[in-house]
Amino acid sequence: MENEKKCDKYEAFFTFQDEEAFNRHIENCPDCKREHEKYLKVSTLVKEVAPVYLARQKEHKNSLLKKAACFIVILTGFIGFTGYKMYNDNSFQISSAEESYIYSMGLPTDDYGFLEL
Repeated sequence: MENEKKCDKYEAFFTFQDEEAFNRHIENCPDCKREHEKYLKVSTLVKEVAPVYLARQKEHKNSLLKKAACFIVILTGFIGFTGYKMYNDNSFQISSAEESYIYSMGLPTDDYGFLEL
């Protein structure tokens, strides 16, 4: 069994050396060359997947916007319809003080049918 040491300088060369020194080391060191090829493959995969990921994110965002817009339209319609119905509901309108429920109880009322104090 051989007692070979694996080179562990890849991160140091990649981080602290200029590109020329880094490339020279990779050409002469098979361990770092394999490590660099692994990172290049991962980088390539990330670049291939990025457009798909961004498209899905955009699709999800658009879906949320559509749901929010539908909710706002429905809520606005409901509020508008309820307000219209309450405005046109004649049960809230009193034409004279004699039609007031308070007046029918025998209590003093003003011209609008409200309790007079």
